[in-house]
Amino acid sequence: WSIWHILYMCSPFVLFSAIYFSVKNHSDKVKNICGYVLGCISVLILIIRNVDIFLRSGWDLEVIPLQVCHIGSLIAGFALIFKKQNWLALTALCFNILPAFLAMVFADSLANYDTLLKIRPQTYIWGHIFIIVCALYALFVYRPKFTTKDLYRALSFVAIMAITAIICNSLFRELFTWEPNYFYLFNHKGTPLKFLYTALPSSKYGWFEINWLYTGTLLAVFTGVFIGSYHLSKWISNTLSKQKQTKMQEISKKFTFLVRFSAKT
Repeated sequence: WSIWHILYMCSPFVLFSAIYFSVKNHSDKVKNICGYVLGCISVLILIIRNVDIFLRSGWDLEVIPLQVCHIGSLIAGFALIFKKQNWLALTALCFNILPAFLAMVFADSLANYDTLLKIRPQTYIWGHIFIIVCALYALFVYRPKFTTKDLYRALSFVAIMAITAIICNSLFRELFTWEPNYFYLFNHKGTPLKFLYTALPSSKYGWFEINWLYTGTLLAVFTGVFIGSYHLSKWISNTLSKQKQTKMQEISKKFTFLVRFSAKT
């Protein structure tokens, strides 16, 4: 790891901290505008990336945003654009923020570029940064009150995406001779889980292929991490809300005291 790699891993947290302390004492209107802009940037980064790929290569498996971090750019962006939809923020926090950071830690894809000064590597870099920034902004600035209903909606949405990814991994191989590995659910490539994938052979049903042990284990781990992240996010949001309420109560007491003191004098 170089110093630049370490700085890259720290960059989303530094950027978020700068944004957070810049809007912390401003009105909700300013915070909402800032969040809306951040969300639009996250979505725009993915659009620029996919348009560039389409113009250079035509239809390609990379154009379809079924990769965890690519769809994460949309989810994290929409979480700030549609701030009242708490389940979107929950999905970004529980499903996208960790893969985005792990992609930054390993950053294997960047080794495939001869220069980082092109659209695709730049969108890779900034896309992962903004997934994390947007998710943290939703949690620490908007402080949504997550409910069990939000958890069910977020999990259902992710389940639909996962099923779609599993089907497309086989279907696109059959139709287009592509080799997708959406959500890393087809094989171990891009993960350190070769031992799990090779433990049992994959099963094939016509055009559909799946490694039940590998895929099932990955889905179980995803679900466990998701639920754990939900409880952590809910605890953080509730703690921040209580701190804000306590602060407002203290300000109200001081104001009441000053009013009464002024009335007496």
